[in-house]
Amino acid sequence: MKVITYGTRGSVPISNKDSVAFGGNTTCVRIKSDCIPNDLALIIDAGSGFVPMSTDVLREGGVKEMVVLFSHYHHDHTQGLFLSPLLFMKNIKLRLCGPVDSGIGPEEMMKDMMRPPYFPVHLKEVGSHLHYKNFDFPKTLVGLIHPKGGFQLMNVDDYERLVAFGKHLPIGKGKYPVEECLVVTMYKSRHPEQTISYRFEEKTTGKVFVFLTDHENEDGIPTALKKHLENVCLLIMDSQYPYDVYHKRTAGFGHGTADYCVKIAAEVGAKKLGLTHHDPNSTDKIVADILNEATSNVRVQGKSKISIFACADYQEIEV
Repeated sequence: MKVITYGTRGSVPISNKDSVAFGGNTTCVRIKSDCIPNDLALIIDAGSGFVPMSTDVLREGGVKEMVVLFSHYHHDHTQGLFLSPLLFMKNIKLRLCGPVDSGIGPEEMMKDMMRPPYFPVHLKEVGSHLHYKNFDFPKTLVGLIHPKGGFQLMNVDDYERLVAFGKHLPIGKGKYPVEECLVVTMYKSRHPEQTISYRFEEKTTGKVFVFLTDHENEDGIPTALKKHLENVCLLIMDSQYPYDVYHKRTAGFGHGTADYCVKIAAEVGAKKLGLTHHDPNSTDKIVADILNEATSNVRVQGKSKISIFACADYQEIEV
């Protein structure tokens, strides 16, 4: 399994001479795996990084369907979708999936944003190839991806029962063993509005990737979060603020710090920790300082085996 971070900035895209090394695109991540069909692209969020991601997908050719898993609908996680050529290409199926908050799911979000005077093209003009799935109760669902069957959502109780009895899982038009699947589960992160963290478990290899952005520090580690992060190989996590900035003025904004990320990674035994959702005001030096906060905390905790890095736009990471 491979992860490509096309956007790692939070709040708003930036471009300036002091913020080059880590990039300026807002959140967009692509997951690649042998469990994913060759004609399907799997994406988390559609920040401004969604635009260059779209260019790469079109350059590769052969993609007929894209599954976009939204963590939530703040502008820095949606804005790239409206400027992507994929939105206007009706030969590529866009399956938009995400949480429901205040009656707003992915379809309602699209209707709100794609209308005058906010956008020059109405949703009705391009909506024929868009398909939507609401995650009303995210923890009750599991996503299954198989190289032959494609993408399928299933009730978690049904999934667990079938797996317990060694039954094959209905995915697309066929039935397949779980050992051949990429399994996607969800956890509600600590952030204003309904926000989801996604876990991807590649059953063919046992590799686990968890994307935990827009998640604020908390004193303890909930049991449900520990389970969500169980056996995680690569954890990419929100570390938007330096420690002193967070404690002086940004506590309650819904974002984290490097020391908290290290605490979580060390507790669950993560092998790799990527820091993401860099603040728009964070220069390359500030991001490097936040990374240093993380590595210093790892040494203090005696967990030097954790590989820690700051995520950058267009970075490819082996899980």
